[in-house]
Amino acid sequence: MSIRSIKAAFLAIIILVSCNPSGTPKPDRKYLIPEDKLVDILTDTYLAAAMLDMPGLMSTWGQRDSNLNYIDVIESHGYTYQQLDTTMRYYFNAKPKKLSRVYDRVTGNLLELEVRVMEESNANPEDYADGNLWTGKASYSFPEDMTRDPIWFDIPVEEPGEYVLMADIRLFEDDQSIDPRVTVFFSTTDSLGKEVRVFWEEVRLEKNGQLQNIVTANTLDSAGTVHIKGWLLNHSSQKGSWQKHARVSNISLRLERKIAGEQ
Repeated sequence: MSIRSIKAAFLAIIILVSCNPSGTPKPDRKYLIPEDKLVDILTDTYLAAAMLDMPGLMSTWGQRDSNLNYIDVIESHGYTYQQLDTTMRYYFNAKPKKLSRVYDRVTGNLLELEVRVMEESNANPEDYADGNLWTGKASYSFPEDMTRDPIWFDIPVEEPGEYVLMADIRLFEDDQSIDPRVTVFFSTTDSLGKEVRVFWEEVRLEKNGQLQNIVTANTLDSAGTVHIKGWLLNHSSQKGSWQKHARVSNISLRLERKIAGEQ
């Protein structure tokens, strides 16, 4: 599933619901599909189109009018073709920025699904034995999974060496968090039972909708139980109601061991 194919599919969906020119007065709100539901419908419509390209399904459903297949998807969400048509026309002409945001969210959903499929298809117990120490979920999606959780983690380690945390993070332009960043630190306890933190270099995140391949690392010099803690999607505190809009995937924490004799 490439970005090019996602764009092509999205354009095809837009053409599907906008092929009959007409005036675009502001419609009654009851005819407009809410943004979250519209994202779900367009995501499922693309997935349906992709599935129909599969040989086994094409032989069964390929002879049917493709518009009817899309209409089935729309109606499965409790809406009609007319409502989708009205909503898309309105966004095209009156809310182009909102339509762009919808497109970003659909793209994010599809990319996240692609990552999940790849992770599941490549899942192998040896992968974990090979060094990934991450104990959390394989991916996170905001606001679908949670609204503003910073993704706290606490991973005990014992061996000395350089520990490297990596992840793919996409922060969308409408994300409402303040100073989004990745914060990691080594945590130990002194003789008085007080926590001692040694912070790694923080990684600041950009709200540009682009995939950011973040890497941060630090060296543990001595053996013994130490906890690697932090927030994968940290933010500064703020009052009021707000939420994040982000995707996090391909998370790994690895120990880079030195080869004997290496300086």
